[in-house]
Amino acid sequence: MTSSSRIIVGKILETILKLTAEKAEVNPQEIAEHSLTSESIVNEVLNKFGLRNRIGFERRVKAALEAIRLGVDGERISRYLDWREFEGLAAEAFTEIGYEVYGDLRFKYGGRRHQIDLLAYNGILMLLVDCKHWRKPPSPSEEERMIVEQERRLMDLRDALSTLWRGSGELKGITLIPVILTIYEPKKKLLQGHMFISVGKLRGALEYLERSYYELRGEVIKVPRDLGLDELVKPLKRLNRWVG
Repeated sequence: MTSSSRIIVGKILETILKLTAEKAEVNPQEIAEHSLTSESIVNEVLNKFGLRNRIGFERRVKAALEAIRLGVDGERISRYLDWREFEGLAAEAFTEIGYEVYGDLRFKYGGRRHQIDLLAYNGILMLLVDCKHWRKPPSPSEEERMIVEQERRLMDLRDALSTLWRGSGELKGITLIPVILTIYEPKKKLLQGHMFISVGKLRGALEYLERSYYELRGEVIKVPRDLGLDELVKPLKRLNRWVG
């Protein structure tokens, strides 16, 4: 695909996201009018990405990911998504990069209840991702509150997993790292060792994180060597059950 074609397709996908933010169905003519392209090109894009008929949650997330791949600004795209779609986009983006993902982990430890929007795991690092679908950067006090909340989740997940898997055969060390994922481009990428990452710059930020994770806030724990993410965290629900 040429650079000009990528721009056109990205513009059409962005237009689809904008129009379907309020309604699930749009027609090719309406998309063509708003994207200033021909209806025939719009039809080609709709067919290519399977965006015919109703464009619900999964198709909107798919369209958003494709648009970002084509170079459309991730911050702009994310503004057309609701919080649930934003978390879905984050999960798809981590999966595409090669991480296992587990969404909406709820667990209770030490009498405290926690909810982690997304866990992302590559066998060495387990990222605790707090997805912030905020339209503008937070105030310093809000940033401080986010870090305090992430710190509590980090420490209790560390202790819960350590308790769960202590003495369970052959173990390996992994590092738990808290990450705050945002729509906007954060002014500060690092605060008290906690990473703030915009969804549009996720790949580049993770490349840095994977090279320099030992410089970030993190906790090392030991878990069974051969278990995937789903097998590692699902038993937490039995450890101290919380049904939300």
